[in-house]
Amino acid sequence: MILMKDIVYEGDKRLHEVCKPVELPMSDEDAETLRSLLEFVVNSQDEDMVKKYNLRPAVGLAAPQIGVLKRMFAIVCYDENEKLFVLPLVNPKILEHSEEKVYLNGGEGCISVTRPTDGLTPRYKWIKFEALQWNYKRQVFERIRMKLEGYIAIVFQHEYDHLEGILYVDKMYNKLPDCKPVMEEAEEKENPEEK
Repeated sequence: MILMKDIVYEGDKRLHEVCKPVELPMSDEDAETLRSLLEFVVNSQDEDMVKKYNLRPAVGLAAPQIGVLKRMFAIVCYDENEKLFVLPLVNPKILEHSEEKVYLNGGEGCISVTRPTDGLTPRYKWIKFEALQWNYKRQVFERIRMKLEGYIAIVFQHEYDHLEGILYVDKMYNKLPDCKPVMEEAEEKENPEEK
């Protein structure tokens, strides 16, 4: 089980190295790494596990964040429409992206960055990617192609950047005049009583 002591933090040169593709068929060690990444993200969203193990909540975790320089990450999060995405991915590749860029209101955060940050990171509004996704029920990899938009696209790009040796703070700006906040449309749809 991955704990906070296993996380690689900002300042460690491994976070700025480009990761190598995962060799297939996947080794038992690589399969365990992917399973552990997914388990950490799930545990970090469980209040009892957060308290018991002093975990920082996360919606994604990439292999280099635990010192494994291989192209894999796991995401577990809801988009603006409350659709759940569970994406344990190997060798992801962005195929296309929008010209339009957006940013996350209030800025991004990262398990590997413990200092407070104040700034915005530009992201593509939508991306299309392909990857191998591990199907835990069937115990097989499935090649998937998917388009992600809005918040989930930001999460994907954040994790993908880890595989390229990039932290969100490496491309953070005080202002992004040519970008819109990604959650603006979703916030307008919310019932005012829920705010």
